[in-house]
Amino acid sequence: MIFTKALEYEDIRKNLDKDNDVITMIGCETCVRVAGSGGQERMKDLALKLRSDGYNVKDGFMVPTACTPKIFLAKIARNVNTIVSLACEAGSANLERSYPEYKLVQTIKDVGLMVADTDKKVLKVTLPYQVSDNEVGREFKLFTGERNENDNSLPIMEMAGVTGVAK
Repeated sequence: MIFTKALEYEDIRKNLDKDNDVITMIGCETCVRVAGSGGQERMKDLALKLRSDGYNVKDGFMVPTACTPKIFLAKIARNVNTIVSLACEAGSANLERSYPEYKLVQTIKDVGLMVADTDKKVLKVTLPYQVSDNEVGREFKLFTGERNENDNSLPIMEMAGVTGVAK
């Protein structure tokens, strides 16, 4: 799975035009939800915040996996011109390919590959991308993405002999 982090609200907002963008939100129910940077609650919170700041958010919907090309058969409202994506970079790229006529605004950045232990409710970044190589071995709480200060809950790194960084 891909570990992701939510972008700061201001970084999202600066890519939106309050006067011209008519927004639908599309979120993924897989990696980003588990990592805590996406999911239905995050979508609802972001939509409410954008609306309270005067943005025209029409609707939003969740898809099981945004990185699966066939999933994008959804009918987007006629007057919408902007998609706010709560999906990983692969899911956002898939949205861009599926809906090239819409402006796409990403809300999430990829950190790297992760493993999860649902019993311990913890995620561990195992192979971070180069821009996130300081995250290797760090653990985060399931569904919130909050840092787990005890990075030793999952001995995955030692078991797998992981020392490198994904390219």
